[in-house]
This record gives sequence, C-alpha cells and structure tokens, in this order.
Amino acid sequence: MKKFIPLLLLLSLPLTMKAQTAGDSIDKVEYRINYATKTVPDTTAADSVGNFYVYEDDEMRLDIGTHSSKFYSARTAVYDKWLKSQVDKGNTNFTNQEGVPTSPTVDWVVYRNYPEGETSFLGNAVVMNTYRISEKTVTPNWTIGTDTLTILGYHCTKAETDFKGRHWTAWYSEDIPLDYGPWKLIGLPGLILKAEDATHQFIFTASGMEQIGGKEAIALPKDYKKYEAVTQKQFDKINRTTSPNESLAASGIKISFDNGSDADGKFESQFNKPLPYNPIEIIK
Repeated sequence: MKKFIPLLLLLSLPLTMKAQTAGDSIDKVEYRINYATKTVPDTTAADSVGNFYVYEDDEMRLDIGTHSSKFYSARTAVYDKWLKSQVDKGNTNFTNQEGVPTSPTVDWVVYRNYPEGETSFLGNAVVMNTYRISEKTVTPNWTIGTDTLTILGYHCTKAETDFKGRHWTAWYSEDIPLDYGPWKLIGLPGLILKAEDATHQFIFTASGMEQIGGKEAIALPKDYKKYEAVTQKQFDKINRTTSPNESLAASGIKISFDNGSDADGKFESQFNKPLPYNPIEIIK
C-alpha cells in the first residue's frame, strides 16, 4: 500500500535528504575540523563568463579517529532530530515556525579507511533512496607550490592536483601533521585547511578545530547494510534521470496534489522532472 504525503509537508522538507540515525561505531573521534562549505547546485545558473548565481552553504565536519575518518554535514543530526519531533507531533506545515534549524545542503558522507584500505561514499539519490560507493583509497598526485596563506592562525602552503575530474587547489599546514582533508583530498604533509576546485563550484574553508579525545564515536548509519552498492557512473545516472515523483513512488510513497495547494500544477510539474545535479566527482 502506498503512503500519501500532503504537498505542503513535502515542500517543507529538503528534497534530497533522508534522516539518518547512528549505527555501529567504527572508531573514536580524536580530532574534529569544521569547514565552511559552499557548493553550486545548478551549473546552468551562471552568467556569460561563468559566474554562478546560486551557492548553497553548509557546515561540514571532518572527524578524525585513530584509523579512520568521516566527512559529513554537521547540520544533518540537528535537523533530523528536529524534523522527527515535528512529525511525531503530527505537524505537516512548519515552514514558517520559529526555531527551525538550518537544513543541510550536502547530502553525502565520506568514510576513509572503512572498510580497511577503502573509501566509502554514502549518498541519497533524488529523495528517498540510499546508495554506497566503495573504492580502494586513492591518494591524489599533488604538486606543491611556494605560495603561502594564513588560515586560523596556521601557516599554510599551496598545493594543486587533478583529481577525479576536477582541478583542485589546497592549502595545508605542516604545523598540523595529519594526513587528512575535506572530501577525498588526502596525501599532503599536513592537514588541508582550505580546498577549492578551479571552477569555484566546491569550496571548503576550515572555520574551527576541536580535540575530542575519543569522547565521541565515528559511526555508520543505522541502516548502512541496506545502502545499495553502485558505481559512481550508476549513481550519477540515477540522479540525472530520476524525478522526485519516481523516487518516492519506488519507496511506496505517493504525493497528494489534490488539496488545493497546487492549483496551477506548478509543483506537480516540478516533481515530475529530475532535479539539477552537480556531483563533486566527475566521471567521463
């Protein structure tokens, strides 16, 4: 039996997010680096010289353990907890409520060295479906330059690489001897405090650091084993060709457009088209 979702409720939710709860612990968090993040969701929304009209922002976290790491949106847990509380109360239209936490815009998570020797990318495709992409961990081939920059009071050196379809510029600090960085960017003799691709579509800038000392866990999603294993190419195809309506229908959910909130059919038309999709990793 299909579950029906009122249109007003659906419009109040981030279209690409699915709530996650913590599952098995794979490590303990020793260090946490926060990154102010800007991403371009739709590359077609640009002027004639390539300046983008719309950027989405998020607050990403890099949790580093003794043998693994997790890179994810810090907003996700806060928003998921609030959203669950609203649904439990029976609220179906809470877009104008006070105290609504900022919703996450990055809906993927990267685990380094889980499973051992591999990197796992977990992502939501379109609306409801969850996927897992696992690969042998690859270290970018960096060219280290002479330019320097100060970030959070740390002396940083510039490095560049062509990696997974984009040209990246990173700034790392040897004063923090951790072989980590945002997303899958690793392999420099110090922590990466800033990284940006050449087209300015993905920008990560460190905004703070904490020493957690093993007091928190690096955990998998509770339903990790249900994530469908796919390749990057398959994941991209799903996102580029599947509409929100198709994704919801595949999960047994049907949208109700007959409650008077979509008299001109604008939103029904929107939900029958694939959403803009701009992956951080480009496969040709």
